[in-house]
Formats: sequence, C-alpha cells, structure tokens
Amino acid sequence: MDKWLMNNTSSKIIALVLGVLLFAVVHKQDPNVNTHQPLYETKEIQAVQIVTQGLDEKQYVINRLEPSTVRIQVEALRSRMSSILTENYKVILDVSGYEAGTHTIPLKYELPDGVKLVSMQPSAVTVELEEVQTKQFDVTIKTKGTPQDGYTAGTPIITPSNRVHVTLPTSEMDNVQSVSAMIDIDQANESVIQKQVKLTAYDKAGNMIKNAVIEPSVMQVEIPISKPFKSVPLQLNVRGNLPAGLAVGSVEPSVNEVTLYGPQEDLDQIEFYDGLQIDLSTFKAAGTYNVNLKLTLPSNLEKMEPSAINVKVVIVAEKERVISNVPITLAGRNDKLKTTITEPASRSYDVKVVGAPDLVDALSASDIQLIANVNDLPPGNHRVTLQVNLPRFVRLVNNPTFYAVILIEDKDVPAGTDPEPDPNPPVDQGTAGEGGSESEGQNPPSEEQEVPSGDGNHGTETPDNGSNA
Repeated sequence: MDKWLMNNTSSKIIALVLGVLLFAVVHKQDPNVNTHQPLYETKEIQAVQIVTQGLDEKQYVINRLEPSTVRIQVEALRSRMSSILTENYKVILDVSGYEAGTHTIPLKYELPDGVKLVSMQPSAVTVELEEVQTKQFDVTIKTKGTPQDGYTAGTPIITPSNRVHVTLPTSEMDNVQSVSAMIDIDQANESVIQKQVKLTAYDKAGNMIKNAVIEPSVMQVEIPISKPFKSVPLQLNVRGNLPAGLAVGSVEPSVNEVTLYGPQEDLDQIEFYDGLQIDLSTFKAAGTYNVNLKLTLPSNLEKMEPSAINVKVVIVAEKERVISNVPITLAGRNDKLKTTITEPASRSYDVKVVGAPDLVDALSASDIQLIANVNDLPPGNHRVTLQVNLPRFVRLVNNPTFYAVILIEDKDVPAGTDPEPDPNPPVDQGTAGEGGSESEGQNPPSEEQEVPSGDGNHGTETPDNGSNA
C-alpha cells in the first residue's frame, strides 16, 4: 500500500479526482449558473422620437403633438440584437389626408430586419393641425457701429429684392412686426458687402419668431460707405450777347443737378451750384449747338459728379411783340398808409419785348412784372422808376425806362383834406420808353395788387441776353 501511494502516477490520479469533486461541490451551490443560454433576446427602448410623414408644410403645421416620444419593446436573436443601434428603430406618424383640427392617429413603425415588435406605448398620439398663412414683408437692414470719421452710410442695397414671404400658423401671423438683419459697419471706410445675410422675423416686442419660415431666408446686402455728399440744383449762367437779330431759343443741360462730396459743414452752406456759364458771344448764327463744359469744383470740397456736362443751345432768329396792358404792382407798402397809382391813369403799360418766336408768342401780361417799390416813402406824390422782370431769354426793345406817379396818404387824414405837399415834388417827364403809352378806356388793375413772389431783376435794371438762368 505504501508503495502504491508513493508512486508518482498514483498521486496524479488522486489529485485529478479531488479537483473534479471540488468543482462539482462549488457549482452545485451557485444558483446563478445557467448552463443553457437562450437563443432570443428581448430589449426595451425608451423615448423613441416620432417621425412625421405626409405633412403638407405649405398648408398645415403641427401645433401640438402628445406625447412626442414612445417606448417600444422588441425581440431578436441574441447575436442580431447586439449589432443594432437605437437610431435604427423608427416610430412613424402619418398625417396624410388629415385636415386642420385635433386628431388621434395610430402610430406606425419600421424595425430592422430580424427584429420583432413586442409592445409600443402609446400606440396612438393626439395631433393638432393648424392652417398656415403666407404674407409678404419688406426687409429692414439695421446697422451696428459707425463708419470712420468723415464717412457716412448710405441706403442699404438688397439683392435680389427687398421683399420676402413669411409663412406661419394663422394664429401667429399677426405677431410679425418686421423681417430684418444686422450688418456691422463700425469703422468702415468703404462699402460693406455681405453675400449671405440670414433674415429673421421679429414680433412687436423685438423677440425672434423661431418657427417663421422666410423665403428667401438669406440675401446679399450692400451698405454704401462714402464721404458726406449733397445733391444740389445746377444753375446755368448766361453771359455775353448774340449778334443782332438772333435770340436764344433754349439752353438744355444734360443734367439738372450735381452731387458734391466733402465736409458736412461745407455742404450745409451750399444750396445750388452756379459755377457753369454759357458765353453767348461765341455763337454767330442760328442753329443747334452741343457744348461740352467742365465744371469747377468749389473750394473745400473733394469731388463733384459729374465733373463735366453737355449743354444743348438753340439759337434762332428773334421776334418782336408788344404785350398790352401789363399791370403795375406795388411792393413795400405800409399798411398804415394809403397808396394809390395816379399815373399812368390805366395803371399799366404796353411793353415791347424781343426774343425767340416760341417764347414771345407764349407770353401774356401776367408773365411780365412792372414793380413800383414804395418802401419807406413818406406821404406825398412820388415819381417812381419801375423795376421790370421778364422771363428768361426775353428782353425789352431799346431798354426803355417806365415810371409811375404814386400818391401816399395817411389813412388818419379826414376825407377831403389834402395831404402835406412834398417839399421836392418830382418833375413830370411824361411816359418814358417805347411801348409805354397810356391806353384810354383800359380797365385799371386794383390798387391793392401785390408783387407776385419769384425771382426777377431788381432796382431799375432791365434784363438782357446776360440774364441769369
């Protein structure tokens, strides 16, 4: 026996038997040991998002969806289940054919191959569909910051259009106050151009309306940045004289205004540009002339556009005409004094003028002003030289001088009482000038007639071919 126990082979056999017995005893006491693995596995997936199908977004919007997620339980082969991702499971809400209102709609699902649905909670959801409305709005571009000193921002240029369509549920459309975007122009010294500007709808409180659908949603915007500028009327001056027998038919510049660039304080002082002159002495015969004139930049300014213009000048044979019964008007009257035109008795003159046929043929008595300036004259009789105002490119024949005798009386003097005589009564020189004869039987104009407003010649000067445009 001792020999058998001391044998090496016998020791190995005994050790093996003891190991088997020990393994059996240990595993017999472990209730969790399952020697048979199941072939299929069941899995529960929480909060699966619902995917909407069949919604006509141009007509309806989902205003409410309850609940918005579901819980599903699926079964598949254990080997298959471990390889499927959560996003491969789809729960579908099909709203095809449903109109505006509240509906309870059963859910559909799509599962990966080899996967079976065990349960889905809930199996139907409550959906509220609302009609949408589309309305057109103007786009407002707002700017942030200020350009560099001396530069100004112009009106934004929006491409392709400054109008967009906004689509929203009907109940929310009235909340839309504006559609706008913000452009940063801080310290800019040249035009700012952004090709992809995202537009946003805002309500009356200035809050963003997140679910507004804007078409188009982006636009190209340009903010012009330039030196201060001002557009002013172009005033054309005419000087010199035409040869005898010729008159100006028309003078037409290619533009009617110019744009000036420079410091704002200098621009504020300019109301028009009159640095352009036409010299009539350069025209020797009737005809149509195209003249190219270079404009002179005013001092303290940096640029003018355009810098040169074309002027069309039409020269024609002149025509004389007598305009009858041109009334005398009073200027500068004192309301406390009574002012009366005593000579000429008709209180009017016949005025002979010359000019282009089209111009003189169109004249009437109301186009000519004969003005007696009685400002600061004391009571008494006064012989006043009349100021003559004529339309452009029309002049008097032989430049006569017209006079009027004006009686000024104190309104407080009783009727029948003669006013104090003028210590230096004027000498009656009669009616002056060709076409200045009085007309018997003419209806005199009212003594209360005032001077019409408007530009004209002042003092005793009479207009000629050099009158200003």
